[in-house]
Amino acid sequence: MTTVRRLGPDDWESARAVRLASVRDAFGERSEFYREQCALAEPAWRRVLAEHARFGAFDDDTPVGTACWRPQGDGEGLLYGMWVDPGARGTGLAAELVDAVVRVAREHGHRRLALKVEPGNARARALYRRTGFRDDPAGSEGLVVMVRELPG
Repeated sequence: MTTVRRLGPDDWESARAVRLASVRDAFGERSEFYREQCALAEPAWRRVLAEHARFGAFDDDTPVGTACWRPQGDGEGLLYGMWVDPGARGTGLAAELVDAVVRVAREHGHRRLALKVEPGNARARALYRRTGFRDDPAGSEGLVVMVRELPG
C-alpha cells in the first residue's frame, strides 16, 4: 500500500532516499547532479526539510513519489521536485502529491501556487491542468510556467 506523508527534519534519510530515486530516474546515476545529491550531508537535508515542505510517497519502504513546496513571496508558493516512479504512474498518486502541496500552500496563506515544467513533458502538463493549473503567459526562459489560484 502506498502512503504519502510530509517529511520533516527527522525524516532526512527518507527524504534523501526519495530524492535520490527521483534524480536517478531523471538523470541517471552517472550524472553530476546525482553525485552532488548523494554528497549532501545530513545537516543540509535537515535544513531544507525545515524550510520547505517535502512529501514522500512510499510503497512499504520503497520510494515511489515526491513533491515539494517552498514560499516564493507575495502570497505565492512554488511546487517543485515532482516525481512519480514509472511503475506508479497512472495510479492517481501524482494528483495526491499535488493535493498535499496545495494544502500546505493554503496553510501558509498563499493565494497562488506556481510550477515550472519542460515544454515537451505533455503528460506532466496534462496532470497539472487536471489539478487546476493553467499556463502563465509570463512564462520562463526554456520552461513553461503554470499557476493555480488558491482562493480562500
